[in-house]
Amino acid sequence: MNRFALKPNTQDLYKKLKSIARACVYFFENKKKSRFQQYLAHFSSDKPLERNPFSLFEACWSTKIPNVDYTGSFEGFDDERIKWLLHELGSIEGQHLLELGPLEAGHTFMLEKAGAELLSIEGNYGAFLRCLTVKNFLGLKAKFLLGDFSKVELDNMHFNLIVACGVLYHMTEPIRLLEKLSKHTDSIFIWTHYFEEDLEKWSPITKRDLARGKWDIKNTKTQEFNGIRIRTVRQKYGKALGWKGFCGGTEAYSYWIYKQDLMALLRTLGFVNLRVNFDKVDHPNGPCFAIIGRKLDVPYYLHPDINPDLYAAFGALPHGEQRRAAIEHFEVYGRKEGRKPVKPN
Repeated sequence: MNRFALKPNTQDLYKKLKSIARACVYFFENKKKSRFQQYLAHFSSDKPLERNPFSLFEACWSTKIPNVDYTGSFEGFDDERIKWLLHELGSIEGQHLLELGPLEAGHTFMLEKAGAELLSIEGNYGAFLRCLTVKNFLGLKAKFLLGDFSKVELDNMHFNLIVACGVLYHMTEPIRLLEKLSKHTDSIFIWTHYFEEDLEKWSPITKRDLARGKWDIKNTKTQEFNGIRIRTVRQKYGKALGWKGFCGGTEAYSYWIYKQDLMALLRTLGFVNLRVNFDKVDHPNGPCFAIIGRKLDVPYYLHPDINPDLYAAFGALPHGEQRRAAIEHFEVYGRKEGRKPVKPN
């Protein structure tokens, strides 16, 4: 009997295509790993030196590694965004941080130098190995995990801060990722590209890419989350996928969130105290900004045993007014006075 004679229903066809797709992915992933393992089987004939591993990634480095020639140009070990984060947070001595997408450990180094203990997750094979190379070279204590951090199971783990610098715009499901992360921290730092609806504000380079269809602006995706509307636009990596130092997402596309929708999402996830910096709409790679989100436990902040003066001033207000007053106080005065926005762990 001709196997095409009987037409399967849509559900059966979908299952069959999904099974074929999984098999193809498995085949190509194994093929890549096999080539990679063959490469790793080689031996070095060079004189043993600390710098030798850096040459394994020639032309792949994005970051300028201190005291190592022929690496990248990105000043990841002296990044103004991380300096701003540290200034805003104050001391992070002894705090537990989760870092997503460490790239080549530049930010890891800065945060560890400031006294933090880090768990860093990197999904890109090359970037992960470059992080280990830097860790060995600079004597970092941070623990690096290889894997897709959108799939990480954090269980009962809690972090004083989650750092997501340069990763959110690489996600295919950024909303779900932020929802997951929000359950495991009281503070989050994000630097990301976002989608700006006024296309005239974009840089000449990105306007050209817009015209070529890099962003699918005709099919904006809208999702409802906790009563708010969040819009995202799909972007394609295109030729960037061919660069051997590519450290983007796990797919050939990702979704960029509208800026105002991202801020609304963070608020509904509990990060009511938001601070923004480095907002650059005309960035050559697309609009971007840095944002620090911090939760505020209003009952704790206004508790008579914790802040009796604030309890006396705001304790009798209706709930909505009390919440707004507490947030405003912490933003203007509380942070400078060293008051804690949430109960210390």
